[in-house]
Amino acid sequence: MKHILVLALIALTYATTITEMSERLSQYGDHPFGKSMVNLISVNMKTGGSLNELKQLLQQIKDELIALTQLQDQENATFTRRSQVDLAKLQATLEQAESDLDNQRQEQSSLNSELTTLQTRVKEDQAALDRNSRGSGDAQSRLDAENADFATKYSDYSDAILACKEAQRLLMNLRGEGASLIQLTQDTKSNLLQTKENFQKIKEILEAHTKKSSLTLFQPIIEGLAEMTTKVNPETLNNVLSLVARLITALQEGQDQLESNHKTQVENLTRLGDDLRNEKQTLQVSLATANNRLKEIQSRLNELDGLINISNALVEVTQLNIQDAIQINELEDSEYSNQKVSRQTEIDIVDRLIEYINSKLSE
Repeated sequence: MKHILVLALIALTYATTITEMSERLSQYGDHPFGKSMVNLISVNMKTGGSLNELKQLLQQIKDELIALTQLQDQENATFTRRSQVDLAKLQATLEQAESDLDNQRQEQSSLNSELTTLQTRVKEDQAALDRNSRGSGDAQSRLDAENADFATKYSDYSDAILACKEAQRLLMNLRGEGASLIQLTQDTKSNLLQTKENFQKIKEILEAHTKKSSLTLFQPIIEGLAEMTTKVNPETLNNVLSLVARLITALQEGQDQLESNHKTQVENLTRLGDDLRNEKQTLQVSLATANNRLKEIQSRLNELDGLINISNALVEVTQLNIQDAIQINELEDSEYSNQKVSRQTEIDIVDRLIEYINSKLSE
């Protein structure tokens, strides 16, 4: 009977202890750790464990919880530093990529502007080169025409001077023979008629390019020759000889002036041709330089297109990586905060139980 009473008292004490512990942990509701601790104490008490041993066990659990909290703090601090470094690297990568992209776009804009300017320059140089080609052809045509015209006119002058000198010899012979006193032979008449016709032809030929002053001498010479085909008047003969001499002088002067003008014209046209050739060389060099630069610009623009695409992609990927890193940090911070709160709750629960055991030990 006495044994039964002892067992009943132990059971009552156990039930009372469990109830009191549950009341002390009431503010933690149905916290899993609190239930585990109550179960631990319950098992200890059922197996006859002492309160001092239980207190030591709880203190050991508390120490482990505190050590675990400190370890989590250290790990979180390490993670925070590492994530800050990684985030800083990502931010630096993003800034560099954005800077590269901005520089590439500025270079692209500058090259496109230069490309437009060069394309205009190439068109202008090509147009100038076309004009130069036409000008060179025109200058050469003018030079060829000038040479041909000079050759014709110079020959006309030479023929005219030769005819005048032949007429002069014929008339001088007539004057030496005293033709006014004798009857003209048939050959002399024929020569005079032929000379008259020659002067008429020469007059017609020279009308296009001979001074008017020299042309005025032809008509009296022709009329004098015509008169002498019937009779030779010494006065007429001397007058015609004088006119022929003046005509020879005028024609020689005209030929000399023609040659001088021709020389000047050839020099001018030659100089023009040289200037055009020099201009052509300059334009060709300018055009070749511009075309080479156009190729360089186009090649660089093609390269920049690829670089800009890469930089754009790098910016987008880095921005996404930064967003992911921030989200991971936020999740890690949230998890750490929750774990810290949970760990502190567990420590509080153990403290409550230790306080309860201390109160029991002091009774």
